[in-house]
Amino acid sequence: MIQFLALLHTLSTIAAVGANVTYFIWLRRALNHPEARLYTLLTIRLMERRFVLPSYVVVGITGLGLVDRSGRAWDTPWVVLSIVLFLGVMAVGGFYASLFRRQIALASAGDPDSEEYRAINQKNMILAGALTVIVVFLVYLMVFQPALWG
Repeated sequence: MIQFLALLHTLSTIAAVGANVTYFIWLRRALNHPEARLYTLLTIRLMERRFVLPSYVVVGITGLGLVDRSGRAWDTPWVVLSIVLFLGVMAVGGFYASLFRRQIALASAGDPDSEEYRAINQKNMILAGALTVIVVFLVYLMVFQPALWG
């Protein structure tokens, strides 16, 4: 059972993070091609709703299942930090999603190259970069399970 959970956890992580990393390319192309911007943004939103978010849900559930089934203590430092960082990623992801909804609204409004759009796009690129760094650190914690404190 634990190997199945680990496999599902790993595959879901690859699916979610892999898709997220491509957003840098998609968002840059959308910024440089205003005529295709709305289509690109709506495609990203579709991927988020049908593929990425469900994958992150599976990552969270299987991660908790792995801790439970492995017999590890819930207060193991790397486990605690992983859970806190995962919850933080989800919270920042919610803020990112609200900005992304605003980007779609601006692109839909007929002014696909406004200063407001560019400002929101810049914020989202920074958030996406920060989230990517945190997620890579989470993968590090999963793989190496370092003794952090205590």
